Amino acid sequence: MYEGLNTNFSHVDSWGNWRRRVNLEASTRCNLLCPGCNRTQTRGQFAITDLDIENFKLLVKPENNLQGLTYNMALSDPIYSGTLFEQLEYLLTLKQRPQLHFSTNGSGRNEQWWKQFATYLQNTDMVEFAIDGLKDTNHIYRVNAKWESILLGIRTLRKHFNGKITWRYLVFEHNYHQVAQAQQFATELNLDNFNVILGDDRTPKEMILSSKTWKQVLNDLS
Repeated sequence: MYEGLNTNFSHVDSWGNWRRRVNLEASTRCNLLCPGCNRTQTRGQFAITDLDIENFKLLVKPENNLQGLTYNMALSDPIYSGTLFEQLEYLLTLKQRPQLHFSTNGSGRNEQWWKQFATYLQNTDMVEFAIDGLKDTNHIYRVNAKWESILLGIRTLRKHFNGKITWRYLVFEHNYHQVAQAQQFATELNLDNFNVILGDDRTPKEMILSSKTWKQVLNDLS
């Protein structure tokens, strides 16, 4: 079970109250090799493919009356999907477009990609960056993540998108000491929310928080 705390810098709408929502994976693509991810543990068993646009249209057809669409980061990262922009273009043709929530590590895309991504977003949408530490620790769990690339994505998106941008921080033994510093950095980046999470039973044993209690970690936050 996850335990978490939201530390709000401004009002953030609730994303858990949609009556009609679809959670989806935009592809099977991900550049990361997070050790707790089933994709990493079963490496080579996933065919590399993108969500077919016609199947996507069936999911979000107007008569389904979707209120929310969540792009998960469970077995893939949505920003790597080869059909993502095609999906977002289609959503803009809908009379009542669902509210979008993205979860991404944010690594690997250039400035032009983020600018184009922002053109498909509306102010009611939210983009969550899953970053577990700072420059010297994020890559320990988010294997293959590129720190400067992530910061480029956040800063570019912040310039071109007026909706909510949040930081989700999984707390491990190797990054618990940076929680307060990361919270301050989130403020400097002008993010709307900093959310700390204690990992579940997928956490590798050597990464499980042991030097502090969860309560002590939360006490470090302002």
